[in-house]
Amino acid sequence: NSIYLGELNCIDYNFTRYRTSLSLGWEPNRALQLVIKVTNEFRYYLSPKDREFDINELFVDNLYLKWKRPGNLPLDLTVGRQNIMLGEGFVVMDGHPLDGSRSIYFNALRTDVHLAADHTLTGFVTYVPTRDNLLPVLNSVDQFLLEQPQTGAGIYYSGRLKSGRVEGYFIHKYTGETEDIPLTSSIETVGIRSLFKLTQAVSFTAEGAYQLGSEDEYSRSALGGYFHLDWRPASLHWLKLVQLGGIYLSGDDPDTNRQEAWDPLFSRWPKWSESFIYTLILENNGRVAYWSNLTALYLALDLNLAERVQFQFRYYHLGADRYTPGNSFVAGTGKNRGDLYILKLNFQISPHLSGHLLWEDFIPGNYYFPGADTANWIRFELMFKI
Repeated sequence: NSIYLGELNCIDYNFTRYRTSLSLGWEPNRALQLVIKVTNEFRYYLSPKDREFDINELFVDNLYLKWKRPGNLPLDLTVGRQNIMLGEGFVVMDGHPLDGSRSIYFNALRTDVHLAADHTLTGFVTYVPTRDNLLPVLNSVDQFLLEQPQTGAGIYYSGRLKSGRVEGYFIHKYTGETEDIPLTSSIETVGIRSLFKLTQAVSFTAEGAYQLGSEDEYSRSALGGYFHLDWRPASLHWLKLVQLGGIYLSGDDPDTNRQEAWDPLFSRWPKWSESFIYTLILENNGRVAYWSNLTALYLALDLNLAERVQFQFRYYHLGADRYTPGNSFVAGTGKNRGDLYILKLNFQISPHLSGHLLWEDFIPGNYYFPGADTANWIRFELMFKI
């Protein structure tokens, strides 16, 4: 019940998910690399019982050509369907959230200019339609990728400092209208990310960004960012990480004629939680993983239980930047979203077989409607790689 936080209209989803991928790479010389990856993902539903079994699609997950140092220039060019993650994935990670974890590709042209040793300027342009119709699909189920088509472009600088790293970016996203959603938006995002080594074992990371532009007839002014303080003690083999952090994503003020809510750009993915992304659906016009109007303080622990077994614990105290009256789902009395607990056990059975067991527990606060129920989410996964 992560979507509804209650029994009313709640549908019990239980299923097994199967994903298979085959990736092939060809390097005719040191400068050229051609990669193709095809993927299939289907689900067998235990409930609801009316879900019929379907083997689902076989689609092109990656298809790109990478040309390193063309003409001995200090840059690399990558063109085609490719995965792009910049920084920690705060603004660029997943090109199309509506297909879940099926794939995260961008249809893009990317260039990485090597300014100096460990100083890179990345530029990209991308286009993703609402459906996967740019490359052939076998056994198509007409998979939705986005609610509206999106075009993006950006530049991203990353450089190493003596005591850490600094990254800065400018990203543009244009969202086109559809027959069902006759609205457009144009967003410019300017941001910076920095990492500083305070000691050999302690580091501090922070990222912040400002958004301007327009959404339909409204102007935009939004803020987003996060920070985390990390301790990685080399002397304690059993303790891998202790992390304290915070998140701030602005919400819209209903009393102004501007749009102040943070737009997650190309980062609608389970960055902080696998289950909470579904809770965001009903307050964001049906958009899953739409990280916005969110504040949080959190604690993270990573432990080595054995040579091939790791345990992760996360606790988030979640809030909202703005109270949003008028939405029956979030019709509470305050801005306390609640408490989220995440426990994950990772294990490596062999060099080819690994897996995890994940449990998430969300206890709603007074931001939601009175009587909102606790939500539990469980996943067991096995992965076989050759």
